[in-house]
Amino acid sequence: MTSVSPIPSWNPSPSRAPAATASRADTPSSPASTPSAIVAFGGPPALASLVPSPMVWESASRDKVSEAMTKSFSSYAFGGRFSGLGAAMLGQAKLGNYNFSQAMRQPPPSTTPNVYAASGIAPGSLHGNGEDRVALSITTKSGVEVKLTLDSQGDGLAVNMTTSGDLSDAEASALGDLAKGFQEAIDGMGQSTPKIKLEGLMQFDQQVLASVKLHAEVKVRGEPQSVQTLDFQADGAQRKVSFSGEAGSLDLKVDASQRNTLGSKERQAKALGSYMKQFDQAASRGHGDAGLVAMLKDSFTALHSNAAAPQLATDSPETGRWRLAAEDKSILTGLADFSASVSQAVAFSNPMRSAEKDGFNYAVSQKTTQAGASQDARSIRQQQQSKLSASYHETLVPGVPLRLTASTDSQNYTYHQIEDTASSDAQVAYKDGKMVKASLQQESRQSEHVMKYFLGKLESDQTTPGNYSVLRDLLPALGPYKTGEKDMSPEARMEQRKQALLTLSDDVLLQSYAGLSISLWQADVPAEQGEAAAV
Repeated sequence: MTSVSPIPSWNPSPSRAPAATASRADTPSSPASTPSAIVAFGGPPALASLVPSPMVWESASRDKVSEAMTKSFSSYAFGGRFSGLGAAMLGQAKLGNYNFSQAMRQPPPSTTPNVYAASGIAPGSLHGNGEDRVALSITTKSGVEVKLTLDSQGDGLAVNMTTSGDLSDAEASALGDLAKGFQEAIDGMGQSTPKIKLEGLMQFDQQVLASVKLHAEVKVRGEPQSVQTLDFQADGAQRKVSFSGEAGSLDLKVDASQRNTLGSKERQAKALGSYMKQFDQAASRGHGDAGLVAMLKDSFTALHSNAAAPQLATDSPETGRWRLAAEDKSILTGLADFSASVSQAVAFSNPMRSAEKDGFNYAVSQKTTQAGASQDARSIRQQQQSKLSASYHETLVPGVPLRLTASTDSQNYTYHQIEDTASSDAQVAYKDGKMVKASLQQESRQSEHVMKYFLGKLESDQTTPGNYSVLRDLLPALGPYKTGEKDMSPEARMEQRKQALLTLSDDVLLQSYAGLSISLWQADVPAEQGEAAAV
């Protein structure tokens, strides 16, 4: 008897001829236990004694989704099987076709020329059983839930789309508008170095759609094999992202429910730019994984998009607790509250010293509190914090890769341990409608412990601390009853006040490493000196 070897997981038959196109039925096709049509054949057999088996389809109907499946099936790259599929599925929704199921399977090569001999495999069994899978769930404002699933194995591909009720034209159009964003999210996860691409999905029409949820799992083919996962959820007020993979993990939550604390687009853009800079500084100082930090930056930017401040100043519970004056907003970043953390997979790269590890953990957050018995007795407080814990090995010779082994000849390096924290605390308070308190307190503390080894012997052990703090009384700048110089015109006073508020808006942003350059020689700065240093 001839021995037949199974085809490897990600090596289906070579390129196939394009399947013939036929019009798709309006109603969804039921999964079949046997193939309903044979539409494509494999290429040349891997072994001369084997006859390629025909492609088996769940449904004989054909549409843009089926065409996309045929084109993408030959992909050898992990995640590549879904190329174009997500966009094609939501594109069908925009045309009114939002209930369908399709699957295709390539049976193993046969030892007989009878093309019908290998037709006993049901493609429909692939649904929910893929090694790579993507699930998108969208709920409309009217309560209709739309679910899309994509599954891929080495020998097959399956897609499915269902709705819990009828969709209006506006809802179907809003779904179709997410096609590009859905495909970008899929393609990002399908790369060998994964990327979080959620900008497109975050632009969902909040007047029509209530929420968007995405789950993706991709099997990384390598030694050893691993799985990377992505979960995303967003509605009008809450946004969440979590990722885990070979490099590490990421978690990010954004609370946009307090809309009255949000700033203008320009204000948010400036705050985002400041945080991007701080993420880069932390990654550089702690030697963080570039891919993880890039995912943090991409997801942080995406989740803060599509969050607009109310156009009218009201005290509606939908926008926030109080009406905030310009003076109040000047102490706020303009961003929604958030918490974010990145944790790099720990590595032990020195076989001679198992206690030394390479790692990177970074966390940053913002919390805004609104309190008070009434509008005239309100108080607003915004706290920002960051923390970096990192450790890494570094070669003594720049440009020469470090290769630590059990030999003392290789033990020429420095081992760094980083512990940094930073905080910003801004607050204002009113009594009888007048501002009675306004302050800004900022601190940053850095510590770097460095041990230097040469030929396995410790040559130096040094810790470098750094501290920076500032406490500012903001009443002179913000007090609404302060009119400025008597000889100034009303217009000049207004312009002076506007510039003062803009300057303060920049100062309240978290400054994790603002004092690092002076902190190496300066201890905690007294309040009066600190104010001068911070301005």
